[in-house]
Amino acid sequence: MRYLEIRIRCQRAAADAVGNLLLTLTGAGYAVDDPLIVEQNRSRWDMTDLPPGDPEWVTVSGWLPEAGDVEQQRLRLETGLDEIRSLGLGAVDPARFRWVEEEDWAHAWKAYFRPTRVGDRLVVVPAWEEYAPQEGELPIRIDPGMAFGTGTHATTALCMRWLEELVTPGSRVIDVGTGSGILAVAAKHLGAAEVVAIDVDPVAVDAARENAGRNGVEIDVRLATLDQVAEGEADLIVANIIASVIVDILPDVASRLKPGGRFLASGIIAARKEAVTEAMTDAWLLPVGAREQDGWVAILAMKP
Repeated sequence: MRYLEIRIRCQRAAADAVGNLLLTLTGAGYAVDDPLIVEQNRSRWDMTDLPPGDPEWVTVSGWLPEAGDVEQQRLRLETGLDEIRSLGLGAVDPARFRWVEEEDWAHAWKAYFRPTRVGDRLVVVPAWEEYAPQEGELPIRIDPGMAFGTGTHATTALCMRWLEELVTPGSRVIDVGTGSGILAVAAKHLGAAEVVAIDVDPVAVDAARENAGRNGVEIDVRLATLDQVAEGEADLIVANIIASVIVDILPDVASRLKPGGRFLASGIIAARKEAVTEAMTDAWLLPVGAREQDGWVAILAMKP
């Protein structure tokens, strides 16, 4: 089915009225692109491709199904916009229209997910595909669902290549922000004796547990933050998350590593590399290496 996308740029004071009009016409809600929200939260994000916009203007969008009487609804829309303009709430630009195709976004990405070798031994394989591993390969069968982690993103690939070097037989590993569980599964395949995988997202926890099961490995998957994991003697902690969260958890990382233990941090944009490295030093963790791919950085630190 196709939908008629309606986009209306208006001044902020008129946004609620425009949104209510679209809600009445479509019966399916509306979306608001608000540059003020972007600016207020820009410091919390490592990156955004949204350019600064005029904070006095927003764009309100709604979608009409092709199956309905689209022309009649367009006439009702124009009449409604004229009425809003007459109220003097704020300027309202003419509506813009385009047809968009309905797509099953929950599954469309699978067409681009193929078996991928990452590093010397690890191969990421979609759970729904047949794959015969070659000698020496360690296949990881993954269905991320709605959780992050297929191994194709640079941040995950950086971690997996480093895990091949860092995980030793019998080691204890903690995966912070496990997502799909791909790094936790990789650690078990590489010989870790115990892997604790934590995330604050219940969807990720479910996905990680399912992926551990389909790979036949035992992983302690928890809905938790690192400070809720008992202090102990971890040989390796890995966190593929954003720089600001990495900095926040550094004290908990240091208290959960044994002397000589390693912390592998990824998900860091190149512009934040120096800040994260300095924060590691302040937390008594010694940065010992860094690798970069496609503008992303992974940093390895050691607890003295």
